[in-house]
Amino acid sequence: MIPRLDPAERAALARSVPPPPGGELPADRHRVLKEAFMNEITPTPAAASARPAARFRRRLAWIAAPVAATALAAALVATVGLPGSDPAAGTRAQQYVTVLAGDAAGVAPLMERAALVAAAKPVTPVVGGGFVYVRSKVAWLTFPEGGDGPKEAGVNAQVLDEVHDREIWVPQNGGDALVRERGETFKSVGGPPNARYANLPTDPEALLRHAYAVADREDQPRDYGAFDFIGGALRESLLPPEVNAALYRAAAKIPGAVLVPESVDAAGRTGVAVGFTDEFGQRTEWIFDRSTYEYLGERSYLVRDNETGKAGMLTATTAVLTRAVVDEAGKRPA
Repeated sequence: MIPRLDPAERAALARSVPPPPGGELPADRHRVLKEAFMNEITPTPAAASARPAARFRRRLAWIAAPVAATALAAALVATVGLPGSDPAAGTRAQQYVTVLAGDAAGVAPLMERAALVAAAKPVTPVVGGGFVYVRSKVAWLTFPEGGDGPKEAGVNAQVLDEVHDREIWVPQNGGDALVRERGETFKSVGGPPNARYANLPTDPEALLRHAYAVADREDQPRDYGAFDFIGGALRESLLPPEVNAALYRAAAKIPGAVLVPESVDAAGRTGVAVGFTDEFGQRTEWIFDRSTYEYLGERSYLVRDNETGKAGMLTATTAVLTRAVVDEAGKRPA
């Protein structure tokens, strides 16, 4: 979710991501905007004095979700039109999900089951010069096609992009990741190496202290920041089994985390989720298979009306399909 920005923040974003010359964003500009939000944006001094830097660090929710119907009515995705949208002109419709009540008491049992499954997996070593390969389906909020001028985050209405394939090669120890999406191949500059997460403590209490320390450094609300850090560790990485298990057990200790009984990932797979709602009313969910307790992906949506949209508006979703180790960027696993 992109929160409503004040004038100082809009000016800062406009300087860091200049508008395209035409009336419609070309593919490379969409990519620049996406990368700007996926990596933590550093505010200008003027903007930083106007509002905490954490507001700039809120990434555009890049996760992806399908619009296919499922047998679980509580998790069905409904599609409605944006005000003023013109189907004949090809404008994408906004997408909504049912907002279900969360249960804080259910988090610890689910995370413990997921931890036991994770801990039992075989170790997949990643050598120093290797890369973690992750293939997924993703979608995120984007500006609709057309319009009379440049789009501005936090001001212009956005809709969920079409679900599409994404491949990423994350270096183990440093350097830029390589991304292949929509037929383009480009570098993702400044992202964390796999080792940042693979070397986390295996003790859940120590790991949670580390997550809170990261939230403090980034000037985020502590519980949300810890949940966000753990979510980042789960998305596009390949971790030692004991670290993965510790992440789940640490997440169970975060106040505000709730079990959500039904959720759907970008590939249409249904599951049970652990979610956290941030201060702006966006819930982010980690989705798990309800039988195997394997991590499937994420989705994010609004749980209450705000200036960005109505309750239930889907803001992002993903589905992780493959994780593997390769010896060079751009190479797919056999």
